[in-house]
Amino acid sequence: MVMMMAPGGTKEMAMTVLDEGAEATYVGVRGWSRRGAENELSDDDIREVIDYAARKGKEVRVVVNTQPSSTEIPMFLERVRKYTEWGARGFMISDLGCMRLVHRNLPGADIHTSVGCGITNYEDVRFLRSVGATYVVLPYRLSVAEIEQIRSQTDVGIEVFLFKTPSGGKICPGKCMMSSFFSFRRWLDEAGKDHFFGSASRGGDCLRVCQSNWNFNAGETVSRTRLTTKTNPALWITELPDYLRAGVGCLKVPGRDRSTALVRDIVRMYRRAVDRILETDRADLHDFVPELEQLRQRWGAERGARDDRLISEAEAESRRVLSLIAD
Repeated sequence: MVMMMAPGGTKEMAMTVLDEGAEATYVGVRGWSRRGAENELSDDDIREVIDYAARKGKEVRVVVNTQPSSTEIPMFLERVRKYTEWGARGFMISDLGCMRLVHRNLPGADIHTSVGCGITNYEDVRFLRSVGATYVVLPYRLSVAEIEQIRSQTDVGIEVFLFKTPSGGKICPGKCMMSSFFSFRRWLDEAGKDHFFGSASRGGDCLRVCQSNWNFNAGETVSRTRLTTKTNPALWITELPDYLRAGVGCLKVPGRDRSTALVRDIVRMYRRAVDRILETDRADLHDFVPELEQLRQRWGAERGARDDRLISEAEAESRRVLSLIAD
């Protein structure tokens, strides 16, 4: 049985995607997930979403996919235990040691690898299975044939984004440290947890600096122009029957940093498409294409506004640093 897992960038979004047909929602923890604080939930919100999902017979995955330091490991395990006690069914993790830690201490929890693991072949998948992964999320760029080959070589659950990079791109999601070169600020919260700005791997936000070409000269104006170092992925649908036939067990809807209305409409469309496939075994989904194109346009508009804001933050920070150097 295939599971559709949809984003919960806010409490409202998490509850909405469950109402619209997703079997599970994934929610991020502030400071422990690869998003900015505005797209993460407080512990109180997470508990409320878990209770809401339980009443509907659905599930919650908690995103803890940063790379904790040694001093943060006890805090990490404490939080994972707490969410499990509240009823969270699984976790999204990118750090290999943390995967093994959760598997050993909470063997009943599902472990979803984060895209930050940077998988490229079935040997990677086998290794992740050996350290406790239940589901392994594949990169945007893999073909159906590659998925079939990976599925034939391992018994791990295969998870794919309903999102792919048309022309490949040059940067592997989750492995980029570019933002840290533009801005790196940190502070401790009351529990002693480090929080970062400018490093998604440490719980901050990606500043989308790969979307511009930069020119730096101390004491001079920072300049940038648009380029495509990283190709922006796009929603897809007509290939869906082939992906399910290849053995995909979890379909991941992207969009924690998008609007609730847009994510709601994306989930509605994919829910109808998946139901058609399951009812007819191999369905022609071309009649969904006009609706898909409208969603792509809305996605692009929201993505552009967000990217412009994040790049502007990087530019402002660069100007501040260059001014300090000049002085």
